[in-house]
This record gives sequence, structure tokens and C-alpha cells, in this order.
Amino acid sequence: MKPIYVSATVQDSGKTSLSLGLMQVLHARGLNPGYSKPVGQHYVNYHEHYIDEDAVLVHKIFNMDDDPYCLSPIAVKRGFTREFIFNPNVAPLEKEITDCARKLSENHPMLIIEGTGHAGVGSCFSLSNARVAELIGTKVIIVTSGGIGKPIDEVALNMALFKHHDVEILGVVLNKVLESKYEKITETVTRGLENIGTRLLGSIPYVSELTYFKVAQLVEKFDYEVVSGSDALSNRIEHTIVSAMQPEKSREYIRENTLVIIPGDRPDNIRASVEGLNSYSRANGAIILSGNLDLDQDLRRFLEDSGIPVLSSSEDTFTISSNMVDLEFKIRSFDVDKIQILRDLSEKYVDIDFILNALTE
Repeated sequence: MKPIYVSATVQDSGKTSLSLGLMQVLHARGLNPGYSKPVGQHYVNYHEHYIDEDAVLVHKIFNMDDDPYCLSPIAVKRGFTREFIFNPNVAPLEKEITDCARKLSENHPMLIIEGTGHAGVGSCFSLSNARVAELIGTKVIIVTSGGIGKPIDEVALNMALFKHHDVEILGVVLNKVLESKYEKITETVTRGLENIGTRLLGSIPYVSELTYFKVAQLVEKFDYEVVSGSDALSNRIEHTIVSAMQPEKSREYIRENTLVIIPGDRPDNIRASVEGLNSYSRANGAIILSGNLDLDQDLRRFLEDSGIPVLSSSEDTFTISSNMVDLEFKIRSFDVDKIQILRDLSEKYVDIDFILNALTE
């Protein structure tokens, strides 16, 4: 069975989400798929190798026996691109990729290969997604975000480079399609893709639960100080507000699982926000205090007694709230609810049977 290459039109289209969904569905069908992200740009130190974080995630979730290095053989570290440009020798890199793909194929009847961005990413060191797909001998699925004109334009552009490398494109998966426009967008994009010579393999609706994050992820990403509530850093955040108006008015906007950003010199707002969050359940939601100001002992004790995770930042309120706009976190192995959602979405909205049949041709 041929490998399948999951590419995308732009960053954060949903390559990893689709890869995880497909992996789970195929495992449920008894196929034991392997996985690789040959070129990784966001790497961590894992099992004494620099491994792309998406590959680490898959290795952990599926408890794989494969050498983690083969799941992510090329780590684009700082200075990698510049060094290659002045010393362009791609042959050793290509050999690492093909050797790892061969080793993985010995343990799995099929492989899911996850790309890095659009078809041309990696061209600066002669390892574009299109070239890597050609090296491994895969067929390609292109993932793009919900919409009509822009996604079709971007798919057409990506198709051109894959075709230049003689890589067969199975079709497109449209991701994050708004429910209110789902039928219209799906119908139109289906026809639009046919007009440019490909097909729609799936139209996955937007699911808000996949955008939720945990307080611990904020601490990790922004290095916030934990003032209190360290036992509740696993709290899920669904809404964000800034409490800079009168305390009673601010409380009206607080819902369950809300993150409240408050100037550190507004004790009345802090107390009102705690009461608002705890009105849903103890230790609910979270608070970020701006300005890195000292809290008096009574207020600190009040926060500790609430159980709510309270974070502190030296940044101003506007900067903190700006950081929360379009904030996205990669799925982690502990996000079991999100991982299950991805499986259900792939099973329901992606034409798995067509993909499997096409890989055997």
C-alpha cells in the first residue's frame, strides 16, 4: 500500500489534526499505520534526538515501537538553512529520509507522512514538501481551511508544484468549515475543485472544543508566575474577558471556564471576578493579573482560598489581552478529549474508503 502524504495550503490548516484522526481510524480498522514527519521545524529533545513535536506527540499517543528518530529525521535547527545555502548538498538529507521511510515500512503496512506547511516549504534547502513526497513515493492529500475562493486558489497553486514532481494528488480535505455555511461551502468547493482537476475528500466542520486550552499551557507559553491555584492549572479555558470596568459590570461577562485579565491594582475587580468564577464551581476558570504588582496579604489569602489559578505578568493589560487573540495551542498527548474528537471527525466527514482504495492502486 502506498504511503499517504498530508500537506496543507497554509500553516495551521489542520495537517496534524487530520493525521491524528486518520491514524486512529486506521488503527480501529486493524491496519497499524506508521507515521513520519520527515522535515520538522518545531523540534524538542526526545530520546536523545531532536524530534519534531508533532512526531513526539504521535509516538506517545500510539505508544510506537519505532525509533523516534525515524519519525522525524531532519530537524531544521537554527542556522540550518543558511548553512545549506552556502553548502548545498542535499543527497545525505535525502538518504536519511528514504532510509527512515524504508525502516518504518518494514514495521507497518502503510505510512502517513505529515508535511510542513504548503507544497513549497523547504525549497530553500531542496527539500520542499513536493520533493519529499516524490522521494518517498507517496500520494497526497491537501488540507485547507474552510472558505471558497481563497482555498481553491491556494490548492491550485500547491497542485502545480506537486505535479511538477510527478506526485499524484488524491484530493482535498476542507477543514474548520463554519456550521452556518457548511452546505453552501461544501457544495461550491466540491464543484470548484472538480473544475481545477481534483476532488473533495472531506469537509470537516469547525468544532469550538478544539480551540480550548488549559491554564498550564498559558504558563508554559508565556512564562507567567503562578500566584495561587497551582492544583487547578488543568482548568479548561473557553472564553476570555478583560475586567477594566466597574466590578459589578465586569462580573456580568463572566461565564463558566472564563479567563479574566485584570490590572493588578484593581482589588475590587479581582474580588468580583473570583466570586463570579466560583459561582459556577470552586476553582473554575483562571485570572491573569497585569503589572506584576505586589498584592496585600488579605487579597493574596483570598485568592489562595478560592482555589482559582491566578497568574501574574509584568506586561500591561493590553499586551496580555492581545496575546490571547487567535491563540492556538498544538494538541498534546494529555488532550484525550480533543484526540477523540479528531477521530470522530475523520470517521464521519472524510472519505476513508476512497483513500484506502486509492493507495492500493
